[in-house]
Amino acid sequence: MVCEVCGGALKRAVCLVTALCLLALSWHGLPRRAWALSLGEEKELGRKILEMLRDRLPLVEDGELITYVRSVGQRVAKQVGVTPYEFQFFIVNEGVPNAFAIPGGYIFIYRGLIEIMESEGELASILAHELAHIQARHIHRRIEESKLINLASLAGVVAGVLLGMSGGGGAKAGQALTLGTIAGARTYELQYSRENERESDQIGLRYLAAAGYAPKDMVSIMERMNQDKWRVSSKLPSYLSTHPALGERVLYLREQVDRQKASGKPLQGTVGREGEFELMQAAMVADYSDPRVALDRFQAEAKRSPKGRSAASEYGLGRLYLRQGRVEEALPHLQEAARMASSSPYVMSSLGAVYFRMGKLEEAKRVLETALVLSPSSPVAHLRLAQVLQDQGRKEEALRHLQQIEDLAPSFPEIDRLLGVLLGQVNRIGPAHYHLGRYHEQRRDYKLALFHYQKAKALIQDSPQTIAEIDHAMKEMEERRKKEMWEKSRNK
Repeated sequence: MVCEVCGGALKRAVCLVTALCLLALSWHGLPRRAWALSLGEEKELGRKILEMLRDRLPLVEDGELITYVRSVGQRVAKQVGVTPYEFQFFIVNEGVPNAFAIPGGYIFIYRGLIEIMESEGELASILAHELAHIQARHIHRRIEESKLINLASLAGVVAGVLLGMSGGGGAKAGQALTLGTIAGARTYELQYSRENERESDQIGLRYLAAAGYAPKDMVSIMERMNQDKWRVSSKLPSYLSTHPALGERVLYLREQVDRQKASGKPLQGTVGREGEFELMQAAMVADYSDPRVALDRFQAEAKRSPKGRSAASEYGLGRLYLRQGRVEEALPHLQEAARMASSSPYVMSSLGAVYFRMGKLEEAKRVLETALVLSPSSPVAHLRLAQVLQDQGRKEEALRHLQQIEDLAPSFPEIDRLLGVLLGQVNRIGPAHYHLGRYHEQRRDYKLALFHYQKAKALIQDSPQTIAEIDHAMKEMEERRKKEMWEKSRNK
């Protein structure tokens, strides 16, 4: 489901996610008459949509950025209480201000939305709003209430999306087919209602305050997104526009905050992590925006600051030069950022990455160990330190660091790749093939993944659970292969 908290109805995202929801419904074989979803069916639907989104949406893979957004999301998610969902958070690498949730507990926020924010509380506000949609099962209800969708309409939607994604001359035709079919099938009924949005704002505001953030942060980000420059083009059909309008919600949220103020409840947030937000925002701009735009932004920030460059602008410049392969130029900026923000594990980890790329292994090891003192569970610092230790020939030490973060490998595929290499080097061949299979599966190289999984099955004798996981993965890959062949045949 798309929740256009930004007031901008991104045409492609709306069409794509709607089509994916419908396609996953048809795959799961849900009864056409009632469209009733059990919790288990909702989760399975979410997994199928997630798989398709990962194939089609450009996702941010930078470990520090993902870790930061997830830490904010999980802080808010703890306020949900008992829940059947295991919430997961993703960043879409597109410069539009948008966010949405899909069935099963998956939340996507766009880079463009994070870039216009001014505080961690604003980020937490959007995540809280999407968490509320999931916990209130709004997605589930909207799917159940949309009974008029049929398989013929579904086929048109999917064909249109696939044509639109193919680029070239077929893109416009695909877009027209998608919009026309969606309109004809009344797919707009899957959009959230006014009541859904109001309830999510109200519940999300409660989560936000309980997590230690200022309720006014939700008002401020909604106000900024309601500015004219973020509004959707009037040329889009009304059923793809935000509903309800952000202006209406801003007024309601202001009333909520005013009532809290009148009741004597504290309105100031207690989370003192604004420095981390500024650093992560700078890293996102440096790594994913147009390099010229990023450079101008950091230079402008330095001019505005009475003290010259800030830790965030130094960090951003260092990350920008690192992205461009200008390692020698990146080093002094990251050193200065580390001096100014010596308690930031993110800055220390990035500085360690520069030392590693320069071949200064002892310096890299020292800085990355410092990062782990600051944040013992940092997956990126563990991964980078493992790379350093591998180059130093300290393979068992490297393996110990990777094994501490092994469960995060689906989000950081490099963990599986390095585990496979190191396990092979210490002659644990079966597990090495297993991890390399997982790595190539994540990278959608199914031929290599199947090769390694087959090798692992032949060599691993003492772990029925691992064999079962391999069998399941191979079955899933075979289904994906058949689906890809079907999609190719449809596009011919």
